[in-house]
Amino acid sequence: MSHPEIIDNCKKITVEYLLDTIGRDNIVSIILYGSVARNEESYKNVNGKVFLESDLDVLVVVKNRVVALKWLIRLKRICNTVTQELRKGWMLSNVNLSITTEERLLCAYPNVFNLFLRITGKVIFGKELIDLMPSYQFSEIPVDNLYRMIFGHMISVVRSIASSEILEGNITKDGYNSILKSIRKLTLFLLRVIIIKESMAIVNPFDMNEIRDKRHFYQTNSIYNDLLSSYGDMKLFHSKEECSMAYLQKTLARVTKQFNSTIAVIAGIDYPLASLPKKLIFGQLPFIRRLEYSFYIFLMNIETVFTMGMIKFMFFIIRGPENIYLRFYNLFVSSSNLMRIKQNENEDTDILQQRQSWLKLYHKSMKPWKYDKVAD
Repeated sequence: MSHPEIIDNCKKITVEYLLDTIGRDNIVSIILYGSVARNEESYKNVNGKVFLESDLDVLVVVKNRVVALKWLIRLKRICNTVTQELRKGWMLSNVNLSITTEERLLCAYPNVFNLFLRITGKVIFGKELIDLMPSYQFSEIPVDNLYRMIFGHMISVVRSIASSEILEGNITKDGYNSILKSIRKLTLFLLRVIIIKESMAIVNPFDMNEIRDKRHFYQTNSIYNDLLSSYGDMKLFHSKEECSMAYLQKTLARVTKQFNSTIAVIAGIDYPLASLPKKLIFGQLPFIRRLEYSFYIFLMNIETVFTMGMIKFMFFIIRGPENIYLRFYNLFVSSSNLMRIKQNENEDTDILQQRQSWLKLYHKSMKPWKYDKVAD
């Protein structure tokens, strides 16, 4: 089965299930976004069959708040059901569903998600709402949005390192490549953040052809050129024997330096991240917004999980998630040292202890995001 056929089947089954469940009359539009909508999805061959490896991100636009509230409570269960159905033949990852109203979407304030949705979102059912959304200049995007986006992708790199089993000494082609894919994606989003922050004359920061074609206009922008070179140079490996820990260490060290350089560009201050005020990095969301988000988490989980961990997580969101971001940042900047190859027995013991400490801190850092459960 070809890649377009896999995507078409995933979209068809998802749309049909949403229409049957939520009701055709309640749904205004269904919009595909994320890597699949941007044609940046990845695939994996399992026992001779190709599967979609990327998540399927879908925004469901409903007619009013009453409908949105009703199905928000059931949304996690719907995600699980559709995911299980698609995993039977086409997909390895997850279906991520979001829900909003037409009014809220069309009155959306400037932020990265709405900018990217307008540029790359694809309506796969219903009313063509994308063109009706307000358009923004890059300069209108709040700086804290840019920070949160790249920190989110940085966390994905950390999670891929932990789940790859490389730190336990189990090197596999798939685990190794999963780290490289997450680094490549972070590199790409660092590049997009530079384009937005510098208000470069690039219409679509997702169009790599346009970005490459206009490279000569920005020859003096060292971080832009470095990121573009890194993205183009990074390659995946076809066998376990090709997987080099030295290459992985070099790649992690490079993206860490680029991450810090991008932070400096956003902040306009070339200081170590740890010395920057948290409010400068993550902004200061109004209390009502933090309360709203914690309530959203509560509604999303009311039918599937209700634990003391979830209550703690909601309280944590109300207080602010900055400390968790910084925990993951510390894991991120120390990760390249874990890929060293032993030179002698004493160094081997030191590396092993560092890896165990890293994994212990990783699981501790994951708990607030996963309530009482530690991520796999």
